[in-house]
Amino acid sequence: MPSSRFILISLAVAASMAGSILAQGDDCSGALSIANGTSGPYTNAGSTTSAPAWPCGAGGNDVWFSYLALGTGPLTVDTCGASYDSTIEVFDGTGGCGALTSLVCNDDSCGLQSSVNVASVTVGTTYFIRVGGFGGGTGSFPLNVAGPAASPGVATVTPYGTGCVQKFTSFYENFVAASSFDLSNSGLALIRTSPGYVALGLGTYVAPTGAATTLALGDDDEVTQALTTPFPYDGGSATSLAICSNGFVSVAAGNGSAFTPSVPTLLNDPQTSWRCWHDYNPTIAGGGVVKFEEAAGIAYVTWDGVWDYGGTSAANANTFQMQFDTSNGSVTFVWQTMSSLGGSTATGFVVGYSPGGASVDPGNRDISATLPNSFVVSGADSLGLAHAASARPIIGNAINLNTSNIGPSAFFGAVLLSLTQHNPGIDLTGLGMAGCFQYQGNNVTMPLFFPLGSPTASTPFLVPNLLGFHIYTQSAVYDPTQGTALGAVSSNGLDLLIGTL
Repeated sequence: MPSSRFILISLAVAASMAGSILAQGDDCSGALSIANGTSGPYTNAGSTTSAPAWPCGAGGNDVWFSYLALGTGPLTVDTCGASYDSTIEVFDGTGGCGALTSLVCNDDSCGLQSSVNVASVTVGTTYFIRVGGFGGGTGSFPLNVAGPAASPGVATVTPYGTGCVQKFTSFYENFVAASSFDLSNSGLALIRTSPGYVALGLGTYVAPTGAATTLALGDDDEVTQALTTPFPYDGGSATSLAICSNGFVSVAAGNGSAFTPSVPTLLNDPQTSWRCWHDYNPTIAGGGVVKFEEAAGIAYVTWDGVWDYGGTSAANANTFQMQFDTSNGSVTFVWQTMSSLGGSTATGFVVGYSPGGASVDPGNRDISATLPNSFVVSGADSLGLAHAASARPIIGNAINLNTSNIGPSAFFGAVLLSLTQHNPGIDLTGLGMAGCFQYQGNNVTMPLFFPLGSPTASTPFLVPNLLGFHIYTQSAVYDPTQGTALGAVSSNGLDLLIGTL
């Protein structure tokens, strides 16, 4: 159960209230701080190509990261699992961004993705990591870092857990390899809640009749199909649908007809779209075609046995359907047998939905695993309350414990400190804070802060002389607009290991 102190603070907050996306890290100077472990996904979409020139892979469109070595020993960094052909380079940053020394660069290591090894990094030294794309290619990527463990006396900051309440307007599953696609013979119904959707594991395939129209789609092509009845969607009403041969339907032209599935493209395309994105070719002799039909207020778009690009047999056939209900704006995906071969381009699939314009990346969703319990697609993006330290907790230093993603209607908040940790956190649903967790023991509450409409707040913290101790911190804010019954939301946790270096 949540600690009694946490409950009392929460009740006091409630009682008092009753009475009253460009690519980040685009150059070295703005490098994003990372630590050992896996972080991301990141994207290099929208980034520029930085100096110095890349010594490998004709790298370009790069994103920068900084890594502080907390011990001495080997360092390995990779982008394995990226959605594109990546490049990676590591620099010694002792002299700062103006005096970088390149240590190692790699193009292809784990397939088309990259991995580098530095034989030994030095404790207390900052290293810069640059991630780009072969020939300037772009896409999303994780960053996997394995470096030496912290030496005794080194101060560290380790975030853990997630803030609430996270909401996302998009969802996707990125099947990097066609062989990993696992949605054959299943359905996904997006029931419109205006705004947003509730996703359920429902859907029945309706075979095209003889009255269905075969769309005049070439390879990597798009056509616009008029609707008898306008289709309502969040943000407007479509009188036609733009249908791409590569497995996506948009409310208007403008999303292109690229054959390579790309998560950043899905999340940033200008037009609302629903996708089972893959490199299909409806012009192959002996293969299937894309058909359109309207019946009883439903517009059906069917890839009827369409082969993978470069497919050579019926084993390359893909049959799936999108159903657009013009009465309420709901959309249903239904998959029949899908190819696991990938064709000659060996592309995977991206399945998902995103409204037009830039959307926050919600992370990869295992659709087949989450559908039995449904999931929600929100009408607005919300990253959840976030908590971070301005610097490492070195004894005697004054640092700031920062809270961000504070809603404009927040009344006040507090930073909570403890010598005990809860990881995983304690579920606060029973307190009226569904989706929120308590990540520390809540032994001390620092003075309240008042955001006054600002999305950020800083709380000063003088690091005590407690060498080797862990202090666990977390933020909480009272904001009745964030959707919890209590009206309060909580952040991720921080593990502050106090040191002298």
